[in-house]
Amino acid sequence: MSLSTTARPYAQALFDHSEGWSEDLDQIVSAMSEGAVGLLISSPEKAYREKTEIFVDLFGGQVQQKTINFLKVLGEAKRLSLLPTISSEYKKLLAEKDSSSELTITSAYELTKEQTDSITKGLEKRYGNNVNVKSEVDSTLIGGFSVKCGDEVIDHSIKGRLDKLINQIK
Repeated sequence: MSLSTTARPYAQALFDHSEGWSEDLDQIVSAMSEGAVGLLISSPEKAYREKTEIFVDLFGGQVQQKTINFLKVLGEAKRLSLLPTISSEYKKLLAEKDSSSELTITSAYELTKEQTDSITKGLEKRYGNNVNVKSEVDSTLIGGFSVKCGDEVIDHSIKGRLDKLINQIK
């Protein structure tokens, strides 16, 4: 299992929990790059619980309490060495959230402003707040709508449902 695969769930938990982790993670990763701290974490001479206590004490009063709690969780799971990779994965998630997504909503009929706003609000939960929405009309959809973002398509159209039903019957 690669380091990023192991680190990704921790980064996702940080991302989902709250904002404001970047500065603390940068400070911790910077400290880990210094020889003595790196040796502490990789040292086979100390028990992991002792390593965790020493490591957490290094940052007391310098980072937020939520970061201290996170370090303790990582220490209990013997995953302190993953911190640089967790930081990197967390920054990727932030970059994805901040980037803009181009969305095309295709409907069978012209959507009202209220309908477009309602659909956009739901899409912002999935793609982040920075979405650019373009609307199109395609009467072959019969009813409903579909949304395209890159190569992903979310189909809530009558035509899409009928096509699925036909494929199930075959």
